[in-house]
Amino acid sequence: MFERILNFFRNKPKESYDFNRSNPLGGNGERVDFIYSNDLLLDKLDIYQINHYRRYEFAEKKIDNDDVCGDFACGTGYGSVMLSKRAAKVTGADIDNVVIDAVKSRYILNNKVEFFCLNLLDLAFVNEFDKIVSFETIEHFDEAEIKILFKKFANALKKGGMMIFSTPYMQVDDEGARSLGFHKTFYIDENKITGWLSTAGLKPVSFYYQNYKTHKVESTLNEKDFIICIAVKN
Repeated sequence: MFERILNFFRNKPKESYDFNRSNPLGGNGERVDFIYSNDLLLDKLDIYQINHYRRYEFAEKKIDNDDVCGDFACGTGYGSVMLSKRAAKVTGADIDNVVIDAVKSRYILNNKVEFFCLNLLDLAFVNEFDKIVSFETIEHFDEAEIKILFKKFANALKKGGMMIFSTPYMQVDDEGARSLGFHKTFYIDENKITGWLSTAGLKPVSFYYQNYKTHKVESTLNEKDFIICIAVKN
């Protein structure tokens, strides 16, 4: 799965991709960092950034004008701002206080978004959100924590609320993946996701896929680098 992207950077004459150097608000993690604006030029972004942007673009189309949204593991906040173009209110949360302080300042003029520093395992919202978005999150937790996290998300959603999340698809647990130091759970597929969701009172309604070749979010795809799931609260 990630072998193609790892090989892409291994074969470049430059050093391999460094999230903190390439993205100043990386915060010692996989956060994608660029400043969002309505005139953003995608051809100025690298393949990680474009791929990530397309997922938020997909989620934005699922948001209704009166929705209250949570963007959990919001990273550098640009996706929360994208969602706020449609939503009535967006709450962005990330575990890194340096990142959160920076994006609070960066997007201070947007009164539809608020950012909090928060460990998602401490999430305590109840029946608060119409939609929850969480991209590239669950792989950073072990399987026991993923079950807890999904229960936290379910509690935070209103009845019938929707969750949109993504994760690497069937990422192999090998030395290359482990050396990046970010991920704890591997080989994630539709069956694993369905099982985790069901224990939390959530039901998957559709799966989509994405790769680094086209960046498009598709309902069917031969080469899958990411899986995107839409689930609802029972």
